[in-house]
Amino acid sequence: MKERKKKISALLALALLCGYPYISAKAQQTATTPYRVDLNVDKLGIDISPTLNGIFFEDINFGNDGGISAQLIQNNSFQMYNVPGSQEVGPADKKFPEFSKSPTDIYSWTVVSAGGASGSVTLIDSKPLVTYKKLYNFDENDQYDDAMKYKQYCAQVTIDKAGEGFGLAANGFGINPNGQERQGFYYANNTQIPSIAVNAGVKYDLDLYLQGKEYKGTVKVYLEDASGKSNSNVLIFKGLSDSWKKFTGKLSAQRSVDSRLVIAGTANGTFYLDFVTLVPEASQLWRAGKAGDFRKDMLEALEKLNPKFMRFPGGCASEGSNYWGQYFWKNTIGPVEERIGIRNHWGYWTSQHIGFYEYFVMAETLGAKPLPVLNNGVTCQFAGRSYIAPLGTDEEKKRFYDIYVKDALDLIEFCNGDVSTEWGAKRAAMGHPKPFNLEYIAIGNENSGDAFWERFDIIYKTVTEKYPRINVITTSGAGGSGREFDANYSIIDQKYPVSIVDEHYYNSDEWFFNNTHRYDNDKVRGNQGNTYNREKPTRVFVGEFANNRTNNAYVSTLAEAAYSTGLERNSDMVVMAAYAPLFCKKGFSKWSSNLIWFDNRGLWRTTNYYYMSMFASNIGNKAIGISPFYKTADQSEDAKVYTSPTIDTKTGTIYLKAVNAEAVAKETTIALNGAGNGKYKATIEYLTSEDTSVKNQGTQNFYSSAPDVKDFNYDEAITPQIKDLGTVSGSLKVTLPINSVCVVKLVPAK
Repeated sequence: MKERKKKISALLALALLCGYPYISAKAQQTATTPYRVDLNVDKLGIDISPTLNGIFFEDINFGNDGGISAQLIQNNSFQMYNVPGSQEVGPADKKFPEFSKSPTDIYSWTVVSAGGASGSVTLIDSKPLVTYKKLYNFDENDQYDDAMKYKQYCAQVTIDKAGEGFGLAANGFGINPNGQERQGFYYANNTQIPSIAVNAGVKYDLDLYLQGKEYKGTVKVYLEDASGKSNSNVLIFKGLSDSWKKFTGKLSAQRSVDSRLVIAGTANGTFYLDFVTLVPEASQLWRAGKAGDFRKDMLEALEKLNPKFMRFPGGCASEGSNYWGQYFWKNTIGPVEERIGIRNHWGYWTSQHIGFYEYFVMAETLGAKPLPVLNNGVTCQFAGRSYIAPLGTDEEKKRFYDIYVKDALDLIEFCNGDVSTEWGAKRAAMGHPKPFNLEYIAIGNENSGDAFWERFDIIYKTVTEKYPRINVITTSGAGGSGREFDANYSIIDQKYPVSIVDEHYYNSDEWFFNNTHRYDNDKVRGNQGNTYNREKPTRVFVGEFANNRTNNAYVSTLAEAAYSTGLERNSDMVVMAAYAPLFCKKGFSKWSSNLIWFDNRGLWRTTNYYYMSMFASNIGNKAIGISPFYKTADQSEDAKVYTSPTIDTKTGTIYLKAVNAEAVAKETTIALNGAGNGKYKATIEYLTSEDTSVKNQGTQNFYSSAPDVKDFNYDEAITPQIKDLGTVSGSLKVTLPINSVCVVKLVPAK
């Protein structure tokens, strides 16, 4: 008996020394598995941030036009010509323009003729469809020709010989092999290959504007495939006048084959064409089109991430790479014909068919709090900060206020003002009389330095004085450590301590595994000796994170999931977190790791996506006590298993997240201390793979229209599995599979 007591005392001493909770002899006897973890169900810990899991949508990798936007015509208003701020790109010995420099080179459109028809097509700027209202008063005497922002082009079609039809065909958003000859050089896609991914039996809503110049003929519109075979009914439009007139119709696709939209005249003469849109019928849109022209499968994938916030539209895209690429939200709302497109930061045209209003509706429909990122007058530092809004004179300071400061103030009014306000009325006119209830805005992105902080301070003070309940997000810069990180936090500590700091980091698997305790109470933050102190009001928003080294190989999921357990355990400090980038169109990748890969017809959810969906869908409102995950033989901690437990205090449901980052299956006892004799229905949902190099999206060149791709499918190699563990009480036994991300769910049973 004395010998038994000595053994128990020794175990107790070892448990105390190692920081483990003492485990009774009775509990020890039930631990027949090689591994064990103890949940202290009645030991409630921190409040779990209700906004912890969110999404960051940036218009990168063709994420908007040709992506979430269901509008199928690229260059639909013929603006990809003489684009202000565009660049010469490509290898040094093969430089070429991103966009067209010739009025007869019409990006993504092809001149078509049939039956001996002939003529010409050219872009002109003498017949604008709309007159743009100048919403931002820049300096008319500076080096920039602001009139270029408002210049509009339309297509002038002159038919010399009608034959069986002469005109233009829109090829859509294109296909593009991913390779070094293209990667990193350009993203504007002058495809001459039919790539509108229509489906048999689906109707497509067509809108276009036509004007005649004493043109007496008709204009016929239809779909055809690459061989020239018709793939729809034919719409005939007549009655063209000498002013712009909108024509509409429905095209019904006959076959599920990539097609192009033919718009051809049938008589000699001249007519003009502008603003062509083609959108699938409501059944093919997300939420039947009630939220806008959103692509169904892509938005349904976002729904299953259960996002609690949505940051948009960038990132770098919100800043722009130069003067012309600056993003201004007022240019993106109102009638789609009147929105002003830009060459976005990532080198392609953004039409604004999905603009700020649609982003807010998208966030609201997803159940996510909107978090817009606003331009602050300092363009992207990684593009050399080629433009910094001047502040040297009183006139320049006033101009900065009228453009950048008012943009923030007016956006808040647009979102939260009632219908009697100027911008609240504009929101209501677009179809949303109720406020969007904006709580957060971010000023700039990944910025640092005196020029940024001077301009940030002006906006911050004005916004917080008028709207004290709005949280203005600050930034720690572009990395999770280093000189910029330290300098920014020093400024934030001094001037903006009551703020949420946006931290970004893209790193390796090792970094994520090694930083699971980054936000613990005692961890030093930066080089100034400070910690992530809960007693101070500053909180963290991990606005962008990802392993960007492995191209979404499964090993990155293990590392990021392990890291995410640390975010959850510390969500009294980290109030929001989002992976980046969210979407990537195959053939147009600017970034090597992306949460969801897609093409014109479908998508691939990465294993990174699946662990995030699992984690966001299984989370309580309180943390609960937990021991280290340890080996029962000697009570030593297993450093390859990462855990985070929470409980829903309303329902009593317990969630245990566990990442087994080792190629060893682990039979485990989970002890439910403090649960009394309560019974639970137990399940385990998990991802697992023996091969950690597997990528759900496959290779970059595997997509529906890629050359030489046969037997095409959207199969995903690794998807979540669910196993029923039965009804348990007091403890349960479960095996954590090899290389696995797991969620054990315990639902109180009657």
